[in-house]
Amino acid sequence: MLSNTGTVSFYLYLFFIVIGLLSIFIVYYLIKKGTLDPDKLENFLIYFKWVIITLAISTVTLIVTDLFKERDQDIKELEYFDKYVNDVKNEDRPLVRLQLAKYLSIVAPSGEMKKSWTNYYDTIKKEYDDYVEARSSLRQDTLKGNLTPKQIKQNEENQRKVDLFETPLSSTTNENNTEWFIIATGSKDLDGANISLEKAIKINQNSSIIKKGGSFRTVLMGYPSKIEAESQLQKVRNEINPTSYIVRKSSWCNTIEKGSECLICK
Repeated sequence: MLSNTGTVSFYLYLFFIVIGLLSIFIVYYLIKKGTLDPDKLENFLIYFKWVIITLAISTVTLIVTDLFKERDQDIKELEYFDKYVNDVKNEDRPLVRLQLAKYLSIVAPSGEMKKSWTNYYDTIKKEYDDYVEARSSLRQDTLKGNLTPKQIKQNEENQRKVDLFETPLSSTTNENNTEWFIIATGSKDLDGANISLEKAIKINQNSSIIKKGGSFRTVLMGYPSKIEAESQLQKVRNEINPTSYIVRKSSWCNTIEKGSECLICK
């Protein structure tokens, strides 16, 4: 509490007001008892005016000055931390993003800023743990070969967690050089993927099947920005799969090769 100079000034001001009020009560009590002669009364009145006028005005001036200083300090802190906000938003490496959030939660000044960064770090730490678990599950399932429908569905959910966490928070990062995908469905065989592909082509002619891990993904491709992909996402969810989601190509699969039956993510 005492680290805030404005708060300190405010309590000092209250302290002087209390002194002034006590002076009034003391003078009133002495006058009522008749023990206060005119000379002493005059001295008390001078003291009272000195407390209320001189010290009070000085304290109020100090409060106003401190408030302006704190405001300038807050602005400088916001400008300093703003560049780190962009670093966190644009970072596509999950562990680095987590470390940045942890650093900012520690070095941020006390108050709302520190509280916000601490809350963000706690949130992203949980998401990172889910991301690591989902990525580990995907690697294990890839080695299993044929998967059951339940395993494929769980794989899709795990892949969604991985893709979302590996995608930067900022949708404008290198947007001019980035392609975005809508991942519509995942199937354990090519026939199931082709059924979804027929629906996807009606929405976007640049749709294809990409084999990633042990799953055949129906992917709507060729979106130059995340905004354009978002404009068709709801339609894909309504007509193909309600759990469809958006990914950035470079983070979802940086290298795609043409296979004999479909595209393959390497």
